[in-house]
Amino acid sequence: MFLVRLLKCSLLFLSACSDIVPASSFSAYGTSSSPSKIRNTYLHQKLDDECLFPQTDPDFDLETKSLSGVAYALVQKGIDNLYPPTELSSRNAMSRTDGYWKFVEKGAKPPLEFTYGEFDLFFFGKLLDRAWEYYDETTRDKTAWENKTFCDIGSGTGRLVLSAAALHPQWRVCKGLEILQGIHNVSVSIAEGCIVASEREDDNIKSVLRIPSDEDDTTFVDLAPTQMIHGSFTDPYQYLGDIDCAFVFSSCMNPALLEELSIAIGRQCRPGTIIITTEFPLFLRGHIDAIQDDPGMPFGDYEIELLDKIDGWCWLMGGESTAYIHRVKRSLSVEYGGQREVPCLGLKEEAFQLVQLMEKGELTDTKEFMRNVRNNMIFNGLPPEFLPEAE
Repeated sequence: MFLVRLLKCSLLFLSACSDIVPASSFSAYGTSSSPSKIRNTYLHQKLDDECLFPQTDPDFDLETKSLSGVAYALVQKGIDNLYPPTELSSRNAMSRTDGYWKFVEKGAKPPLEFTYGEFDLFFFGKLLDRAWEYYDETTRDKTAWENKTFCDIGSGTGRLVLSAAALHPQWRVCKGLEILQGIHNVSVSIAEGCIVASEREDDNIKSVLRIPSDEDDTTFVDLAPTQMIHGSFTDPYQYLGDIDCAFVFSSCMNPALLEELSIAIGRQCRPGTIIITTEFPLFLRGHIDAIQDDPGMPFGDYEIELLDKIDGWCWLMGGESTAYIHRVKRSLSVEYGGQREVPCLGLKEEAFQLVQLMEKGELTDTKEFMRNVRNNMIFNGLPPEFLPEAE
């Protein structure tokens, strides 16, 4: 135990003393001495601990309010009621059983991007307020984020989705996009628990964040509408085109996944869209390739500008995290249009793809193929009677 604590202290010391990598440089992805790399290592060590208990920023002013006039401390109290800090280890374990088993079965190491962590609410609120300053100069005098759309990409159990909805109740909608089915289901359940029953059938659905109190009176904070989505940004048909501001807790993402995220944003998000990432910036420019089976899918170049780099508290990162605020400058959003359907391939096209897989040697192990089919059926919740026999 002493050696573990010594190692963590050493990591904190190195993080404070290392040279800061310029935000415009991508060397941070591969530089072992960069603060982001060190914090990434610290995060994985922290999440491997048997007991996780989040710590709030000891220096944060508890009287601080969001640009919408909502007290951060009040929202923190309500969020802690929905997501008890003492149960963080359970939420982390749920994400591991949900996303890790397919890899563990093969003896492979699970992807780091499946790592579950909970970002500091106060720092998150500060980033939303700062992002509003960059959103659109013509809206400076308007209520922050009024009638705009927020999305937490990699939303886990929905904690930051509900936090955003409480800090700025004027959002048009706050979305959460999560690839792991199990913790997505948890987010849906928690969000539904915030709905207030209406006396009239024609009333719009209203949700509130309940603030626990020692007194009989219960305090409520209005929530913007929320929507939890099961999906992945790596799917070009997962719609992102209506987002005005997105947050990505990207501290565990590798460069390849960050590039996929940048491409997804460049393909769909409108110019002016704000994207917040942690520890690593996006790829600021690149080319989006055509999709072989969909000639109607647009392709071409995109460009994203880096606006700000902000350091703030995050206990999972050893006390300090670096966030990057970007704005989409050039994209394929007009060509992409609205939501798209995955094109249905004809029998001839599907047969051609199977032949291509066989020629590449990717469909030669029929046992492996059937095992993957069975695993995916289980993963997607199909009943046992539908499953092929296991060999």
